[in-house]
Amino acid sequence: IRRLNDILTVQHLGVEPDDIVNDINPNPKKIIVFNHRPDAYKHFNNFIKIMDDLWKDRQDFLVWIPLLTEKLNKSYITNDKGNKEWYYNKLKECCVGFSPKQKYGGWSVATTDGMMNGIPYIMYNEDYYKELYNDADFFSTDTQAISLLNKYLNNTEYRNDQAKKSLNHIKNNLVYKNKIVEMNDY
Repeated sequence: IRRLNDILTVQHLGVEPDDIVNDINPNPKKIIVFNHRPDAYKHFNNFIKIMDDLWKDRQDFLVWIPLLTEKLNKSYITNDKGNKEWYYNKLKECCVGFSPKQKYGGWSVATTDGMMNGIPYIMYNEDYYKELYNDADFFSTDTQAISLLNKYLNNTEYRNDQAKKSLNHIKNNLVYKNKIVEMNDY
């Protein structure tokens, strides 16, 4: 096991350099994006519960769920859709992304989609997200998630600082061609 531990490394898919924005949008709309599949294995119902609780405290935000196939009867949720270019441009408008608890140990392409478009994410406190970006803001409870979302919605300066850090992480660590060079070296 020790020999395997020295040999095995986490391999991330990486992103195309042309898909990474040069800089963040410093004036995002108050949109929380859940660009994951709205399914039980992504704890979607728990995410909706968190959003309902946040909505009870404040009604100044929207939630965008692009993969939602049916409109939920909640005024703060939208499921607008478009092609890949439209999707990337819509991501740039968002304030913060939400990376939920998952029932499997893989990390999320949806999260990298947002990060490469200048969106910071709050992430469920689990290794599969820490492997992707260890310097994100992590939550373990619904209360912590709500507290972090309030922080991002209320403090644009903090949000922008986190967005720049996550964008730089993508640029420095997850460019596809650089990941392939690393894999070839193995």
